[in-house]
Amino acid sequence: MQTIGVPRLPDDPASPAVSGDRAKDVRRREILDAARALFVQKGYRATTMAEIAEKACLAVGTLYKFFKDKRDLYQTLVAETVHDFECQLTAALRDPPDDELAQLHHFIDLGAELFIKHLPAVRVYFGETEAAFLFATAGLEDEALLSYRRLVAALEETFRRGIEKGRFVDIDPAVLAMTLEGVHNAFLTALVREPGCFTPQQIADYTKRIFFDAVLRH
Repeated sequence: MQTIGVPRLPDDPASPAVSGDRAKDVRRREILDAARALFVQKGYRATTMAEIAEKACLAVGTLYKFFKDKRDLYQTLVAETVHDFECQLTAALRDPPDDELAQLHHFIDLGAELFIKHLPAVRVYFGETEAAFLFATAGLEDEALLSYRRLVAALEETFRRGIEKGRFVDIDPAVLAMTLEGVHNAFLTALVREPGCFTPQQIADYTKRIFFDAVLRH
């Protein structure tokens, strides 16, 4: 009896096309991880594409199939870092629902943890972009900058809702968002210059004491 084969659906995990796409994703991830490790260890400028290829266990030519140059690779890493901040912190601003003060507490606590998690990558970014010590978004391009702006917009909207409910002082929500970001950026700059000078708990506690004493309606 002749066996009739069952055709594979396009999204079948065993499909060669899907397997090939996944293999590319894995290889791309390996390249990014290798680049991040070398940038942290040696600095962006001192790292070569050949070294990244060697650490990722592939030929230099293959590396250029994924990224056009070292700057492209670096910008991808920066965008990933900023996007992680955006995704997690905007989620914090939705939890718990309908309680803007609790959302901001969650935002500050999580932000302090993310500072420590991403500190090695952030130090590379600050080292490459000297103006970042004065302006955190200096050097951000394309998707990274859009991601940062979406995060600030979400923070501004949280303040707007809190003001409408009479929980926060009636100050322009954009100014309040900018002020909180300024406090956060000051701590991040301090950590870049002297890692370990603050714990996540200290950052969160100081931020809340500095900020909420000024914005809560008493």
